[in-house]
Amino acid sequence: MDNNQKSINELLPPELLQAILLRVPAKHLLPLRFVSKLWLSLISDPTFVEFHIHHTSAFTAPSYFFTQKDQPVGSVDLHALFLGGATLGTSIEKFSLPFRRKKNTLSNLLVLGSCRGFVLLHHYEPYYIILWNPVTQSHKNISYYNVIGEKNYWYNLNAHIMGYTNNSFLQGIGYDASNDDYLIVIAFKRNQPHCFSLRTNSWTKIDVAPRTPLITQEFKHEGLFFNGAIHWLSYRRNNQDILIFDVTKRRFSKIPLPEQRLRWWSSELVILGGFLALNVFNYGDDKRTQIWVLKEYKVPSSWTLLYEIPHHCVHSLFLSNYSDFIVLDRANNNFAKYNLEGERLQCFKYLDYGFLPLEYTSTVYTPSLATLPSCDKKKRKNEDIKDGWNHKELKQGT
Repeated sequence: MDNNQKSINELLPPELLQAILLRVPAKHLLPLRFVSKLWLSLISDPTFVEFHIHHTSAFTAPSYFFTQKDQPVGSVDLHALFLGGATLGTSIEKFSLPFRRKKNTLSNLLVLGSCRGFVLLHHYEPYYIILWNPVTQSHKNISYYNVIGEKNYWYNLNAHIMGYTNNSFLQGIGYDASNDDYLIVIAFKRNQPHCFSLRTNSWTKIDVAPRTPLITQEFKHEGLFFNGAIHWLSYRRNNQDILIFDVTKRRFSKIPLPEQRLRWWSSELVILGGFLALNVFNYGDDKRTQIWVLKEYKVPSSWTLLYEIPHHCVHSLFLSNYSDFIVLDRANNNFAKYNLEGERLQCFKYLDYGFLPLEYTSTVYTPSLATLPSCDKKKRKNEDIKDGWNHKELKQGT
């Protein structure tokens, strides 16, 4: 048979097909499922989805997910923008929410974090959380009214009206790899912390609570998932600890912040180059942003001042090639890339594309094909990869 008459499946060795598909962004993999039955089977395979998540997280810049009041939610493809030669206009993708969003009401939508391609959204009136994958549209609405009780429900609703609801909750999303389960943690100041399991579709109390009551800590409500745990940072300048929750052991602990950090500086947690990191902002006369990296997890002495940017309100989003920082500069209204010498390599102004500083909530997330676990689906353990998938090749990302 002439090569021109052969199908693509016959021309490409399975190993090469695997390597190619692993490098394709998640949003482009969806239409590729219709190339053939083989491609549909490969791309839909849970093992491939898992390897694709790990490969994308390791070798691809994430996306910047955002939501604005009474506006469509969307994301900026940072990989295409800074590494793929795209413009900011072509890098922005808008999404339709999987529910109706009321206008001119208290139903503000907050972005509370991300995990493996899912974003965690918080919706007021009624009180519920939405876990949503914008690529696959897989989502689940979860009410927590019965968890906090009617008294605290109306207490927090009034707090929201007064503008200080952020101090009332801890919320975060994490993935328990040992059980292939997503856990959502919620802690109200006056209540025992609870976690919601997507696999069991139920809320449970967290027996091992933090040693210090949450009401005295004033932690920021959004959590950062890293290394099997959810992390929260206090907005109190005299609090020198990061609160963490291990999603497998289901218990709280703390990590001290760097001692050299000035207590009156504002901070936020990020993940840079595979490490837990800290953006520290100085809003005083000496305006600058410091980037601290925890080189060895849970070892306080390993905090290292990696970089200092001579501007305030510069939020580092991604460390490219372990040498260039992709940042959101809210003071100058742009996305930019800096090298370690402080030279600005690229800059994209965003005001012309609908971004309004301080009027949106956001998170960094990695688009994926992940779907929510079924409550009655048995976890696959040590199962051979179907359709001839090559474990070794996939793990190496080749």
